[in-house]
Amino acid sequence: MAEGEAPRSFTPNAAHLVRTALQANLTLSQMADQKASILMGATFVVFTLAVGQSSRGHVSLPLLVLGVSAFFSAAFTIAALMPAVAQPHGAVSERDNILFFGIYAKLSEEEFAARVMPLLGDDEAIYRAMLRDMHQNGLVLARKKYRLLGYAYRVFLVGLALTMACFAAEYAGVLG
Repeated sequence: MAEGEAPRSFTPNAAHLVRTALQANLTLSQMADQKASILMGATFVVFTLAVGQSSRGHVSLPLLVLGVSAFFSAAFTIAALMPAVAQPHGAVSERDNILFFGIYAKLSEEEFAARVMPLLGDDEAIYRAMLRDMHQNGLVLARKKYRLLGYAYRVFLVGLALTMACFAAEYAGVLG
């Protein structure tokens, strides 16, 4: 805020809006993690069964397609679940998100308190910090979790469809 400028005032609904949006982001993140865990479990079971069946002798094309698609689907799922905590380069700057644990964990307790205390006396600074945190969480959801989870589901679905097509072709005698 510039010198001599009157502080902005916010309605009580402003805090409600920001808190609701932050909670929605958290819920979306939890939903993505749950979906990824379910898909990862399913793909591990399918992959394990495919490997077990193939170790007994002849590997059929449908089994190979199913196992490979389960493997790649599991890989995308693991990538979606894998935490990525960026290491700040050098000292923590004013541009860093002080509400993100990966940033404030690099500070001593005294440094963290010294960075947060000035925010607490300025409503606009509080809202800006909350909005920055919400935006960065949204970027992780959109660019990583949901994107990779979408790939995982698509790979698994295509693998199931190809497995069915290969099985039908094999049953019809088209495949050796």
